[in-house]
Amino acid sequence: MTVRRPLSPYERAVWAAGEALPATVAAAVHVEGATTPGRLRDAVAAVRARHPLLGSRVERGGPWRAWFTTRGVPETPLRVEYPVAGRTVARVLEEELQRPFSTADGPLARFVIVDGGDSFDLVAAFHHLVADGHSAAVVFRDILRHLAAPGAGAPAVAAPPADGLLPGPRVLPADLVKLSRSLRLPRQAGTPALPTGPATDLTCRTWTLDEAETTALLDRCRAERTTVHAALCTAFARARRTPGPARIAVAADLRRILAPVPEESVGLYAASFLLSVPPGRPHDDLWDAARELRERLHRRLKPEELRPLVAGFRLMPLPDGMITRLLRRSENKGARFDVSLSNFLTSIPDTYGDLRLTAFHGAAHTSLSGAPLVILIGFGGRLFLSVTSTDPDAAGLCERAMSHLRTAVAPARPAGARL
Repeated sequence: MTVRRPLSPYERAVWAAGEALPATVAAAVHVEGATTPGRLRDAVAAVRARHPLLGSRVERGGPWRAWFTTRGVPETPLRVEYPVAGRTVARVLEEELQRPFSTADGPLARFVIVDGGDSFDLVAAFHHLVADGHSAAVVFRDILRHLAAPGAGAPAVAAPPADGLLPGPRVLPADLVKLSRSLRLPRQAGTPALPTGPATDLTCRTWTLDEAETTALLDRCRAERTTVHAALCTAFARARRTPGPARIAVAADLRRILAPVPEESVGLYAASFLLSVPPGRPHDDLWDAARELRERLHRRLKPEELRPLVAGFRLMPLPDGMITRLLRRSENKGARFDVSLSNFLTSIPDTYGDLRLTAFHGAAHTSLSGAPLVILIGFGGRLFLSVTSTDPDAAGLCERAMSHLRTAVAPARPAGARL
């Protein structure tokens, strides 16, 4: 499928932002079973043909217009590595997140295979303009399907912009107010801003909750009438060492409100909003706070609240260069958020012929400040987590948050029980 279509106002804003800020999202899967770089290269080409934006570039048509085009775009890069002691998939993710895409040349996706013979790790990196977390899952699924059945084929899938699939009016005057509120929250008096530049090198760390830990967490969240996302946000707010409420960037899957739902499309169907989450006092019950936060999240995830995160950009017809400069200036004032939390459940299969998908981690690098970006993916009865940051305390923050969560999940010890 040959593509040439204009970027929507939302896509144009994300593209312009990516000219000033990091704009790379990535994911890594571990697959039991053997393949070859040649077979994988064919699979990547087939998936690029099915999802054309992966093989696109951005053609600028002046300060106010830009187009996706698939004309004149080079082959999708596939780098081949082999296991080396001490070199983890997290290191590969770190490197890929720091390699910017040339949007003028394309393509806007690339891949790395770490070939272990009887198993392999596959890393995918995307410009955020053409993929989100759900998109990454679709790409991995389609690659593995092609590896299992190369001759099966699949029709191309269009990726219409989210702007055109929104419910309700095309745009409302109040959309701009809601969009502005979602982009930046004021800091509490006396709360230090995160630095505007990296404190250390960018690092990516991954960890996993096994099936027993995942089941215990899900069961406790259901019993407490809350969600994993609300519990996680509460735990991270309590894990911070600075006083005052935590400004948490919450990722939202727009597919929940779009019609028709672009279930098979690979593109940008996600947005985020900021939420102020109080840390609570040391002995406050985490579940009380998580229940209250669940209600707040529920309200913010309603269509009338999510619409403005995309539609509001129609009310900002700024030249792309000005968008770039404004965003750079905004980031230089300090991080917009203290921690970003993304959470999604994927239901893609785990078995593809002789291949079995056993792990799925996501990662992202979208802030000059390097504030921690935490991604949680539910897959195969387990929770796969990562944090990407230049904050030297990012790993400690995650350890403290998970400690809060594990303590809250553990059954209450009967009175008089011995330690």
